[in-house]
Amino acid sequence: MTATAPPATYSLVLPPGWVRIPLRDGTREALDEKVFRGIEEIPAGVPRDQGMAYRLHVRRKVDRMVEEARRAGGLDLYVPARVRSRTLMASSFLVSEIARDGDEPGDGYDDASVPGSGPQAELVLARLAADRRSGEAGELRLAGEAMAVRWEYLTVPDGSDPEVDVGCRHVDYVLPVPGDGGRWLAVSHSTAGDGDPGSAFTRALTDLFDAVMSTFQWS
Repeated sequence: MTATAPPATYSLVLPPGWVRIPLRDGTREALDEKVFRGIEEIPAGVPRDQGMAYRLHVRRKVDRMVEEARRAGGLDLYVPARVRSRTLMASSFLVSEIARDGDEPGDGYDDASVPGSGPQAELVLARLAADRRSGEAGELRLAGEAMAVRWEYLTVPDGSDPEVDVGCRHVDYVLPVPGDGGRWLAVSHSTAGDGDPGSAFTRALTDLFDAVMSTFQWS
């Protein structure tokens, strides 16, 4: 039987206004072209004399998100750009690669016995779904045509970060890379929404992320 080569990358269909920021190469160019150029027009509700302060706030916020995403081993960061509402800027998601090591997904299985797809991979996913995040267990869910584990949970500010003063709703997906049992992909979404993690608006943003994940494809 001929082995299937692992995919080199993935693809997603993004909603209008959302952009991909690569974190390994070309990050600054992507930020300047796709994000910072889009904040030259001040959104409605921001006083014109506060325009410069608003631009600096957005730059610092996005730069901080990029730095945190890089520390987390991220591959790509997705953010809304060229939008009128500052509230929507509180939503983003990160794609990162997880090497199967220690407590990572699939721990306890030999590489040879854990292919990136097939019944054995689904067993590992089922085992992983039992893990809890902020008290919430995962569930098996399709991301496009790929089987994944999905978690949805809330976090509240603990006072350790003065810039985080509202709760967030999170949705995480973990997928095995087909044909490579040592690599997994994590896609993590977080949003503060309108400041209320349980509001209809905030839930609508998580629904939008789930819709994006329904377009996931390996390439």
